[in-house]
Amino acid sequence: MTTVHPDGANDDDLKPFADAIGTARVVALAEQTHGGSEEFLLKTRLLKYLHEKMGFDVLLLESGFYEMGRLAERAAQGEKLDDMAPGNVFFMYANSAEGRGMLQYLDRQRALGKPMLVAGIDSQHTGVLSNTELLPRLQAYLRQRAPALAAGTGWQAYAQAAAPLFAQQRTAPEAAVREAFRRHGTALQEALCGTPDGTIEGPGWWCRIVRSIDAQATTYWSGGSNYQRDNAMGANAIWLADHMFPGKKVVVWAHTIHVARGFQRAADQLQAGEVMHRHWGPAYKVVQMSAAHGAIVDFNDMRTLPLPKPAAASLEYRLSQRAESVLGVTAQVPLSLPQHSFDYGLGLTGMPGQLGRNWDVLFFTREIRPVRMTR
Repeated sequence: MTTVHPDGANDDDLKPFADAIGTARVVALAEQTHGGSEEFLLKTRLLKYLHEKMGFDVLLLESGFYEMGRLAERAAQGEKLDDMAPGNVFFMYANSAEGRGMLQYLDRQRALGKPMLVAGIDSQHTGVLSNTELLPRLQAYLRQRAPALAAGTGWQAYAQAAAPLFAQQRTAPEAAVREAFRRHGTALQEALCGTPDGTIEGPGWWCRIVRSIDAQATTYWSGGSNYQRDNAMGANAIWLADHMFPGKKVVVWAHTIHVARGFQRAADQLQAGEVMHRHWGPAYKVVQMSAAHGAIVDFNDMRTLPLPKPAAASLEYRLSQRAESVLGVTAQVPLSLPQHSFDYGLGLTGMPGQLGRNWDVLFFTREIRPVRMTR
């Protein structure tokens, strides 16, 4: 490839990428780390190509389902995503120059009258809007649809247990509080779910939020041993694509661990990519990013971390010996060569990952640099 940069390229070098995507309806653009400049730049270039050349008109971000729904409403009224993002969009996208490049592209396309619709898939709600307005707006909606569920001890117990989740408090409350939360959450799902509705703040939308809150509680209160975040993320993406954006071609933008096929922690704890793959089959394609040298920003503590040296037998090492600095690679069968996975595993050693099995396309840059945090 000629460049990772989204501007200034004629895109002739992406024709093989288009061939690899083929007729897929959903394409996941993965990132091994939330802190690599070349990853974000190349993903934005691919996003631009998918939107402008291949008819993909929806972007699903690894950000809160509720927050992104509300931001999408405001963007439709003329506000800029780049301005609204801090505190609501995942901070490595909202606060890095490279992540903001993606948001600014979306703003430009909307201003040109060629918008890419946007939504969030994350079942983990931790943004400003979740903390300040999610529960009041849910209660106001319930007063119209199911008034008995919007008041009394049931609602109070539910709100009391849910609010700390949005502040990322992971300590499980007492058993009685958990039981009251579950009981009322089940009643909410019975009232909201099952309606073939695909509008923001409609019953189906609120159903996905209630189910996301349940998944967040289960994950937090079990200390991660019953990890349900990704099951709900995959279900959120499916609902958005099939109900809110039926028939449209969709791009998913998230960390590799969330979107790669074939990853699961247990039989009932699938990663979102496997949930989506089981639903869409070959219509779901995954694009992975990798590098051989350089450094990234660790989003957990914002330190700059050097990449570990790739093993001599790995795919990335072999690619680094070629003259080209940027390469796109596909495989007709799962590749047996070890792959230099410097971040996506997040300690999940049972998820090594292979081109041709867990992702369909691998984009390789010889070197990767840390993102630049601008706010």
